[in-house]
Amino acid sequence: MNTVLIPLFAGIALGVGLYARAIPQGGRSWWCFAAATVALAVAARLAGHSWLATLLSGAAELVAVGMVWSKGTPEAVAAARKYLTAVVLAFIATTTALALTGLGTVQPAAPFDKLAVALLTIGFALKLGLVPVYFWLPAVARASSAMTTALIIAVVDVGSFCELLALRDTAPWMFEAYSTLWVVLAMVSLLGAALLALAQTELKPMLAFSSIDDMGYLLLGLTAGGADGLAGAWLGIFGHALGKIVLFGAVGAAEWHLGRPVTLETRGLSSVLPVASASFMLGALGFIGIPPTIGFVGHWRLYLAGLELGGPMLVAALYAASAMGLLCYIRAIHRVWLGPLGVADSGRALPRMAAAVLLVFAIAPVAFGLVPNLLHPDLLHSGVNAHPHVAAVLTGSVK
Repeated sequence: MNTVLIPLFAGIALGVGLYARAIPQGGRSWWCFAAATVALAVAARLAGHSWLATLLSGAAELVAVGMVWSKGTPEAVAAARKYLTAVVLAFIATTTALALTGLGTVQPAAPFDKLAVALLTIGFALKLGLVPVYFWLPAVARASSAMTTALIIAVVDVGSFCELLALRDTAPWMFEAYSTLWVVLAMVSLLGAALLALAQTELKPMLAFSSIDDMGYLLLGLTAGGADGLAGAWLGIFGHALGKIVLFGAVGAAEWHLGRPVTLETRGLSSVLPVASASFMLGALGFIGIPPTIGFVGHWRLYLAGLELGGPMLVAALYAASAMGLLCYIRAIHRVWLGPLGVADSGRALPRMAAAVLLVFAIAPVAFGLVPNLLHPDLLHSGVNAHPHVAAVLTGSVK
């Protein structure tokens, strides 16, 4: 199932490349770092669950640091240093945990089993920017170009999450025996990031915090396991990746038009950027799981898994996080995109190529939601068999 992500990463790379040709995201060094990031992430997925995959994933994260650094501003250099700190600490923690457990194939004797799970939790929390170790992701979002952050979230972070999914299969004891630890991390990220997103006045950091919020949902499904939890996590990562490309892309188009960051004080962009506005709205609906998008297909399964794992109280917390996420996006749409222009418009027009990329990535989650069988691996990558939990959902055998 790891290889099913390769067509997704390839599509993202193509879309980001076309977008960056129309709206520059950086110089020649940015292009080199971006291409290497995607190539290493793809190679890691081809390597499966192995030490080679772990090393390739770590290399992709290091190269992504270079993508942030390449912008060259003091803010970008500071953000790159924060990201590098997180990457190095995460690599040390996760590789130590994997060494203790033989890549998850061995459960060591106490207390080394507890040490391994603790290190794994810390390592992946740093990789994904989860609460409370999110210090690098909002900084990267503020200081970097829109598609730099989108690539980190949609390719690097999604690849890291797939490492966790592989461990869920090979070392279920790490999640079943320590489910409380993982659930607490997921819920703190869900609720904490939703509150932090509401507190933002600039759109790119808001989108970064909403990514952390969504990772909390996916981590909860992974912890719950079973057909609903794992299928929800697998399908959810598609909506997560596609949603962040279109959302950051729309905000990047607005920044290109205005020549400055987009904040909640910006007004009426839909009148001058109708394609970017519509794309942001569709992307928001898909990202928070509104039907008929693929986000809804994944989130519905995650709610069922949450109900089975923690009962009504856990589901109530999920609803609270979803409500805050919905409020966050409604506020951004109402204040930034809708209504009359706040000032006289003198910005640059959105290039047609960038507009086309935004439309494709905005429509894709809806298309996959209406026809989820399009995600069947046999249609995406010949010779690849579906993960059994995903196959159960796509064939309708799980009710």
